[in-house]
Amino acid sequence: MPHYNDPNVSPRLFRFCPKFDADPVAARVDRCHNCDRFFGRCCHHADELCHYYPFVFVDGACPNNGTPYARSGIGCALGINENDQLSLPVDDKMDPGAPRTNQRAELLAAIHGLEMVVEKKLQYHAGIRAHLPSAEKEKVYVVAADSDYVVQGITDWVFQWKVNGWRTSKGVRPKNADLFKRLDDAVEGYERQGVTVQFLHVPREVNHVADALASRAAALPLHF
Repeated sequence: MPHYNDPNVSPRLFRFCPKFDADPVAARVDRCHNCDRFFGRCCHHADELCHYYPFVFVDGACPNNGTPYARSGIGCALGINENDQLSLPVDDKMDPGAPRTNQRAELLAAIHGLEMVVEKKLQYHAGIRAHLPSAEKEKVYVVAADSDYVVQGITDWVFQWKVNGWRTSKGVRPKNADLFKRLDDAVEGYERQGVTVQFLHVPREVNHVADALASRAAALPLHF
């Protein structure tokens, strides 16, 4: 497992192979020369690395955040090809009755990105995985975001909230609890299928593709 059985690390938090600990994050994420999708490097797998730890980079953007004029968008990137990317404005169909904020956009990006990376990879690599030894068939999918709020929330805070009936230690409902619950439900649903989902906080400069996609989406006109 990518967290290397460290009891102090959340099972939902992705950690790179220790061999690359001295390298910056940008050097530990690579692109498959066959499918142009992103993956985490691992010294244990020499062939078709993207088939082991596929990444989706996600981000949300919200110009005029916190004002009545706020508009938001989400960006998700499995790779550099356009058909492996998502750039969508947040509208009432995606997030009905909710304010447009940066944090909600980031959570929505994580929800959509998780669905992208798992569903596309399961479909695309089903034939490839069929011939692998059983020890190599474990599916680990990584959602990478530059939002510490999203990553810490889904890998740490959410467990205590659930124990408390979706309340904080002070007894109040967490901000954006509805989206955290959607994301948590999605993760648990994939886990029941034998799929491991993990999250990684990355520097913003490493997340530039998803950032650009989210910013572009936030600038699009909304159609009612």
